[in-house]
Amino acid sequence: MKSLVMGLFLSVFFISSASWAGRGYLYEANFNHMGDSYLDRLESMPTDQLSSLANDKRNICIHRYRGILDDGVLDIRIALGYFDWTTGNNVYAGHTNYGLSPSMDLGAYSALKRLLLTPCYGKARFCGFRQDPKNSYRFLREVQIHGNKYNARVEIHFSSATEYLNANLVDYRTEQKQRTQFMENYFARALQEADAVFYFGHSRNGGGPDFAPPIFIPGRNKVNYDGYYEVQRPGLKKMISALNNGSKKTAVIGLMSCASRDHFLSRVRAAAPKTGVITSMDVLNVDEVYTAMIGGADALLRGQCQRSFYQQLRMTHNNQKFITMDGMFE
Repeated sequence: MKSLVMGLFLSVFFISSASWAGRGYLYEANFNHMGDSYLDRLESMPTDQLSSLANDKRNICIHRYRGILDDGVLDIRIALGYFDWTTGNNVYAGHTNYGLSPSMDLGAYSALKRLLLTPCYGKARFCGFRQDPKNSYRFLREVQIHGNKYNARVEIHFSSATEYLNANLVDYRTEQKQRTQFMENYFARALQEADAVFYFGHSRNGGGPDFAPPIFIPGRNKVNYDGYYEVQRPGLKKMISALNNGSKKTAVIGLMSCASRDHFLSRVRAAAPKTGVITSMDVLNVDEVYTAMIGGADALLRGQCQRSFYQQLRMTHNNQKFITMDGMFE
């Protein structure tokens, strides 16, 4: 199974390198394409009206959103992990050599920012935002949920100092260490403060969530799963510590990474039994976890209830097979 971990990235190459070479960050155009296509599906998705639901479903839905919306603000935070594309060889985009294990999270950030700032043309809500003048990583808009208006904010941060692994380990090593520490703190605070938290990155075979450059097998260009991530579990330990030590726990966690259900669900549910958890059930292409994250955030911005929320996570064939949700409306 370890040899399949990088299957998460295979769908990236379904789009010709010519479509993204020289245009913004590495893989940015691919993320734009995936996001636009999924938002098109969401535009036609109806938004739940509480009055149309059966009493039991309505009461469960109201109860789930009560703690989220009581303060008048819907606070969604997205943490992009150190998302390296590790093949053991140099990665080329057109005529550009990005070297070993270039990073994708900068491209993902730029694409998500663009999507949030795009005007809405239908029923979708992961659009129509404006950038917060006080924080360029935060995006604001007003939404109507269950008949009431709320201020929504989505904040997004990325982990890689640059797209180049060698630069992050050498010339920008200080900046990279600072960025990794910032992201670990940001993720921990989000788990204790935000209404919903989405992690998008690597599971590291259970060693994630991870915000640092990959640890390799000594002398080889292969990620050290056996000797480090599967033994130390650094990201999992930090995530569970944040959940255990906070006076408040987020209402929703989306772990948008490979096989996150097997790697993380039981420990997260034990630490935060009242938190809804969105996970994946296999080693996946990047588009499945990326689009499910957009669908989940959009569902929260609408106040979708159980059936509709689940549908928004699973609007493609593969998402229907591999994306699931626990503890959200049970």
